[in-house]
Amino acid sequence: MSRVNDLPTKEALLRVTMEQLLREDESELRVLDICEQTQLSTSVIYGHFHSRQGLIDAALLRIYEEVTDSLIEQLESAAASVDVDGSFVDALYFHLVDPRQEHVVTRNRQMHLRISASALARPSLRQGFLALYAAYNRRSDPIFAGLIARGYLSDRLSARQWAYFFEGQMLSRALHDIETGWNVQSDWRDTARLFVAGDQRREFNDA
Repeated sequence: MSRVNDLPTKEALLRVTMEQLLREDESELRVLDICEQTQLSTSVIYGHFHSRQGLIDAALLRIYEEVTDSLIEQLESAAASVDVDGSFVDALYFHLVDPRQEHVVTRNRQMHLRISASALARPSLRQGFLALYAAYNRRSDPIFAGLIARGYLSDRLSARQWAYFFEGQMLSRALHDIETGWNVQSDWRDTARLFVAGDQRREFNDA
């Protein structure tokens, strides 16, 4: 990442705010701290974003955009590698729990849930969130449609329904990140495999 001082003004403000929001709740964010880190005045911040809340909303939307970009990459990688063992769930699981990026994946699903909840509660955030969510769905639909066509997912559900299913699984895992009594890593995979056509056939073949 470029040094803050090397970035255009608006991008520098967004990046510093994003980094802070990834570490702590937005209630802790102080405009004066952003000014100090970027060496910019409050008038510059308000000139670009109109208010503290406008800055926070813009930063949350950028985080959500990056989170969904990362999720699309994971879905594409899993779909491309599914032919190795015939299980989309196992392929997706491998990419989601890759120890080389596990911290990032965990943080991303937590931010996905956090930003979704904020959009429900805050109309100022909702329109931008829905636009990004629609863009994510347009990119994920062909991935799931391809998996249905290849027989790895049941055609009893549409591509969009499968996308919602796996998103629900991911958001459920985010809720359980704060709970130590449930083995989310293995239980998530085992639960998901019960619903997936290719995995069900494999279960019968293994029996």
